[in-house]
Amino acid sequence: MGNEVTMSEALIVTAVSMLVVFLVLILISYIIGLLKTFAAGKKPADVQPENTSAAVIKQEEKAPSTPELDEGELIAVIAAAVAASLGRDIPEIRINSIRRVPQLTTPWREMGKQEQLLSKL
Repeated sequence: MGNEVTMSEALIVTAVSMLVVFLVLILISYIIGLLKTFAAGKKPADVQPENTSAAVIKQEEKAPSTPELDEGELIAVIAAAVAASLGRDIPEIRINSIRRVPQLTTPWREMGKQEQLLSKL
């Protein structure tokens, strides 16, 4: 009867189907490339990648009501805290700069996230 498919016909259908799929994927990649060229005029915000090999320490800005601290003492305290958290000796750590990191979320929100994560463990 006409319902039977031979092995050669099945291989032909498979090859044609794979060819169509790959051609469509190539077409999609070209379309994405064109969209990138059109969007090249718009510059996204600069994102600085974090360098994990160098320890860059950031400090919050001092409140105006706090007394002035000695910068050497402050650097020593920060170096000790970083050494304790990394499990290294203080001479192994080199502090290049200390600057404030802007806080994107409130401490309440961060604490809520931590509590939710810990409650699901």
